Amino acid sequence: MEILDKNKTVSQLTLLYILVVVIFSFLNLKSFPVLEFLLGSIRIPLLILMYFLASKVKSTLYFSALILFFFAYLFFRENTPFFNFIGAVISLAYRILIFIIVYKSIENKNWLAIVLASIPFFFIYLYALLLIEKEVKMDFYPWVLNGFLTSFIGGMATFNFLFQDKKRLYWLFISAILFVIQIGVFLINKYYFPDEILRMLTIILFGISNFTFYKFVLLQEELKLKYAS
Repeated sequence: MEILDKNKTVSQLTLLYILVVVIFSFLNLKSFPVLEFLLGSIRIPLLILMYFLASKVKSTLYFSALILFFFAYLFFRENTPFFNFIGAVISLAYRILIFIIVYKSIENKNWLAIVLASIPFFFIYLYALLLIEKEVKMDFYPWVLNGFLTSFIGGMATFNFLFQDKKRLYWLFISAILFVIQIGVFLINKYYFPDEILRMLTIILFGISNFTFYKFVLLQEELKLKYAS
């Protein structure tokens, strides 16, 4: 009964998460700053709560990554050079934890193949970096490192997805692709060409990429528990 109640609560929170992402992306709430702040800030806490209820493992690494991402969002909201730099550094720390989670989860660690699979992702990211090079200040290098890590995550996800037919790797592959696109769109919108369409796209990609990675983490934990029992 308790498991059924938890599953029901997770389903309700998932619907709420989707609703928040949709409302926050499609409605321009600049005239309502308090509501804009609440909707923007509640997304990661909702994911944390969903994971806490759904997970039987409750990975400290994943919790830490989500908390870091939450604080990165708060710093980016301030939109000053100093706070953007702090946000970029925290975002880099978040990406390092995501990289570790993915590295520990995949079975095929053929680095030559992973590097080759990472190249398309890095070129997409490199294009975004070249566009914003003149606009960013001291936060440029954290974004470069973030790009390398994001590209390697994409490479690991792609290589393992292509050579292993497993549901959890499908979720990882989708999230990895969206991570790269999301961060590229975010950088262009924030530093190069602020636009309402790009803002909406960033929020939607944020919502889907983080949800698909959450699904991957849960399936990976279920697999570990299955092998352990």
